[in-house]
Amino acid sequence: MENVRRNIFLLSMAQFITLASVVTVITYSSLVAKMMTGSTSLATIPSATAFIATAAFAFPASLLMKKFGRKKVFYFGALCAGLAGLLAVVSIYQNNYYLLCFATFCHGIYQAIANYYRFTAMEVSPPDFHKQAVSYVILGGVLAGLSAPTLARLFESNYFEPVQYAGTYCLVIVLSLVAHFLIFMIKLPPRKIVQDNQPPVANPALWDVLTRPAFICASLSAACAYLSMSFIMTATPLEVVEVCGYQISDAAGVIQWHSMSMFAPAIITGTLIARFGSIKIILSGMILMLISTLVAKSGIELSNFYVALVAIGIGWNFMFTAGTTLLEHAYNEDEKAYVQGLNDFVVFGLAAVATLASGYALEGLGWNMMNNIVIGILILLIAVILWFVNVRDKGPKNRDETVISKGNVR
Repeated sequence: MENVRRNIFLLSMAQFITLASVVTVITYSSLVAKMMTGSTSLATIPSATAFIATAAFAFPASLLMKKFGRKKVFYFGALCAGLAGLLAVVSIYQNNYYLLCFATFCHGIYQAIANYYRFTAMEVSPPDFHKQAVSYVILGGVLAGLSAPTLARLFESNYFEPVQYAGTYCLVIVLSLVAHFLIFMIKLPPRKIVQDNQPPVANPALWDVLTRPAFICASLSAACAYLSMSFIMTATPLEVVEVCGYQISDAAGVIQWHSMSMFAPAIITGTLIARFGSIKIILSGMILMLISTLVAKSGIELSNFYVALVAIGIGWNFMFTAGTTLLEHAYNEDEKAYVQGLNDFVVFGLAAVATLASGYALEGLGWNMMNNIVIGILILLIAVILWFVNVRDKGPKNRDETVISKGNVR
């Protein structure tokens, strides 16, 4: 168990490094793009390319891990992060907007690969510790929320002056080096080697996976959590500053508390899932998201934004963590890489769509209608969960969150 805790700690620290890097890139890329182009509409494109890369490489990353092992692909992801930081620095010196977009795209590849830290946590821990392991890895985001802004300001003010923002991306390069060290220290179980005379195991049919009730419920729960959170979070700074007239520092404070609320609950989320089950925790997260929308719609005081964004952050944590743990009931060992990759493609693909649509929705529909859309998404998810529970409960009664494939309980 000591080795398990060591690995979980290292994966949590790797998650911290990843999210600190992501927060830095997402926060500063818009500012750099605005400085380069003078256009607000073009300023969000670099951040969007990162989300697009995360969605596009989620599935290939899983298949590469199946072929080459998790560690080698983790190293490649960290290398992409370092390359992203270097290209971003060069783009600033050359005032090259397209190179900046390519840099953030490379960073999105890193994020796609690092998202598998949470699945790796289940592989290095015993079955009765899976839920806590996933939760503790996600907990690494708390340190990122606390330290990323301070580290970014430190590098910005001490390196490459007076070239604005160049020093910030040096932080991304340094974080990449730290990630390599952490990955080296992780001791993963030996990879299953396929004998030369043994035919490779075929991946399951796409439609077979997509129609598994456990996959549908787990994937849509995590996807709805990310979609709803990204949709509202991306629009919040614009609503706070441009519409309501508050200061940029006020918007930054709201987002920082939101970031903390996304990851801090992870210290207890795994225990709650182990005690009450994934479905009840997903429903609890949905209730918190509903509270968030109602608070957001009730007024435009700064306190409304703080409460709404903290509630949606906690709701995201519950839904995303519980969705991840529920997913392991939708595949066997041979199908793991394929199903995990497909799941992350769905989750982060929808998150990318939400991020791209958020600004347009705020301008065309308004803040209240955006929150109404989130309510509609939650209602649809309730229908999915009720259907899943009905299918699950038709199976044997002496099981705990069974593996369900095409309605069959295994």
